[in-house]
Amino acid sequence: MDRTGDKTSGMQPMYSAIGSALPDVITVYTFSIGDDRDIALHDAVSLLSSDEVARADRFHFDRDRMRYSRARGQLRRVLGNATKQDPAALVFDYGAQGKPHLLGDGPEFNLSHSGDLAVIAVSQDGPVGVDVEHIDRKLNFSGLAESCMTEAEQHALAAADDRDRAKRFFAFWTAKEARMKLTGAGMTLPPKSISLGLSQGWPVRYDLPTAPDCRLAFAPLASQMSICCVCYLADDG
Repeated sequence: MDRTGDKTSGMQPMYSAIGSALPDVITVYTFSIGDDRDIALHDAVSLLSSDEVARADRFHFDRDRMRYSRARGQLRRVLGNATKQDPAALVFDYGAQGKPHLLGDGPEFNLSHSGDLAVIAVSQDGPVGVDVEHIDRKLNFSGLAESCMTEAEQHALAAADDRDRAKRFFAFWTAKEARMKLTGAGMTLPPKSISLGLSQGWPVRYDLPTAPDCRLAFAPLASQMSICCVCYLADDG
């Protein structure tokens, strides 16, 4: 279900929407934060709150400051379009673990970025978690797997050929990270405590933890060198 982002009033479309086997209430947007092609830096900064500007200024490297500013500016544009509000006027509230929510009524959302690529998942019905990662083939996958993968996941990773091992590792990792971000639990929910149900060595469901009952879906990306997973609540109705 490919979708294109709606125009913001008086602006060109600044993002594209992507989807996979996601429910219709969830839309995933992908965009670049490494340059001005999707949102100009000065436009992004003009939308930020004073707290966001102050946080941007705390980054040591200009590259990280610019990525953060563009990501938050684009988040405001996406949510402003979804709520028909001025993006600069949106107010965020933060849960106990720091996960942001819109103050008042509005959709649930989650933001993730890896390098110059960022994604935003917006849900009209319940919380959502999203993670995107660049597929780095130089990592020590076996060492990392011991610390964050279950025994079954480690076996599936070891069984993969060299071509698929990196992609499989990051499929596992993004699925776990998206689950950690769904509730804002973050690292208080250890990756190894999240058990993924596998089909032919690839994650297709969450087996543990059982509460809340969650589903996963991988969002297609233009780049084959990145992978994105979305976690959302199961529909019990």
